[in-house]
Amino acid sequence: MAIFGRSKTHNQEEVEPTVNDVDKLKIKGPEPGFGGQFKDFLKTVISFTGDLSSLTCPAFFLNGLSLLEYGTYWGDHPTCFTAVTESDDPEERMLAVTRWFMSTLWGSYASRCTNGLTEKKPYNPILGEQFNCHMGDVKCICEQVCHHPPISAFYLESAKEGVSLNGHCKSPESGQKSKFKGTTIKVEQVGRAVLNLKKFDEQYVITYPDLLIRGVLSGSCYLELSGVCTIVSNSGAKTVIEFTPKPWFGGEYHRIKGHITYNDEEYCKLSGKWASESFYTKSGSSSKELLFDAGAEAMAERKTPPLEQQKEIESHRVWGPVTEALKTKNYSVANAEKSKIEDWQRKIRKEREMKVIEEFKPELFTFTKDSEASDDYSKRTVSLLSSIIGKPLLDEGAWTYNHSLHKLN
Repeated sequence: MAIFGRSKTHNQEEVEPTVNDVDKLKIKGPEPGFGGQFKDFLKTVISFTGDLSSLTCPAFFLNGLSLLEYGTYWGDHPTCFTAVTESDDPEERMLAVTRWFMSTLWGSYASRCTNGLTEKKPYNPILGEQFNCHMGDVKCICEQVCHHPPISAFYLESAKEGVSLNGHCKSPESGQKSKFKGTTIKVEQVGRAVLNLKKFDEQYVITYPDLLIRGVLSGSCYLELSGVCTIVSNSGAKTVIEFTPKPWFGGEYHRIKGHITYNDEEYCKLSGKWASESFYTKSGSSSKELLFDAGAEAMAERKTPPLEQQKEIESHRVWGPVTEALKTKNYSVANAEKSKIEDWQRKIRKEREMKVIEEFKPELFTFTKDSEASDDYSKRTVSLLSSIIGKPLLDEGAWTYNHSLHKLN
C-alpha cells in the first residue's frame, strides 16, 4: 500500500486554485521558516502532470521512510495474520482474514498523521532496494523490483501456521497524466495482494482502496480511503468493503460498510470505521460484534538486523544519512545526502544504458503475467480475478517471492 502512486485529480465543489492563487492563500507550512519553499513546492504540485511518485520533493516535506517499508504495514498485527488458519469453517476463516485486513489499514494510512503529525512524502526507493524485518513471528521481505514504473514487491510469512502473502504496488506507466485540482489529490493504487493458507490449500486475492490526500494546500496532509476493496477466495467466500470518505458538508470520517458471503449467501454485514472500531453482524442476528479496534493494540515493532550487518542496498543503509539529518531538521544536509543518492542512481542508469554493467534483474521476486500463468498457484489467482467487484487496477500479473512458503512441499 502506498501513497503518491497512480494519481489523478478529485474535484470538490469549490473554485480550483491556480498557480498564482497560491500566493494569496494563508499557507500553514509544515515547518516554521520554510513557508517560501513550501509555496514553491505547492505551485509545482498544482501545475504538475504525470506520476506524483516522480516529483522531486524538498527535504522538509519528507517523512523519513522509504516507500518500500510500507509493505511492512501488512504485518502490523502479527497475531491477526497468524490467526487466519484457526477455524475449520471457511466462513469463519474469511472473517478472520477480513479482521487481519482491517488491522493493516490504520498503520498504512493513518499512523503517520497522529500526535500532531501530518502525512508527508516517503523516499522514492532506488532500483533493487531491499528491506527485511520481523514483526513478532511474522517475517517481511520487500524489494524495489522496477523503476519505470516504480514497483514495490513485498512478502510476509508465518511458517508455523503456513500463512504467506505476496503482493506489489505499482505506479503508472509513463504517459498517464495527473493534475492537482481542488484541495484533494486522488490516488488509485495499482496492484494486488495474494494470501495463501497452506493448511487449507486456499488463496485469497485482495484489491486496494483508493486514497484521498486531503489538506494539501495547508501543508497539513492526511489520508482518507474511498472505493471498494474485494477479498475473494477459492473456498467460495468473498468480502466486499466500501470505503466512504467524509462528504464536503456533514458526515463522518473513515466510514465503511460491506458484507461477507459464502457461496453467494450473506454470512455477515460489516460497518464502523476503518481508523477506529469496525464491526460485523451475522445474518439472522441483531448483535453487532467488534471486528477490529485500531486503537486497542500498538503496531508491532519492526526488528531489523544491526545496520553493520545489512547490505548496502537495504533501505536503512541507503537512506540512513538522510533520515538522521531529518531527525535534527538539518534540511540542507538532508537535501545534500538525498542528491548524492539520486546522482548515484543516475550514474548506474547511464552505465546500464551504455551496457557498461548488466541490466537489472530483481534478486528476490519474479513476475508472472496473468496471460502466461502455468503453475497451479498462478492459475488459481487468475481464476479468482473474475470475481473481483468494481474495476480495480490489478496490473497485468503478479510478483512472487522466489522462496514463498506455498512453493515448498
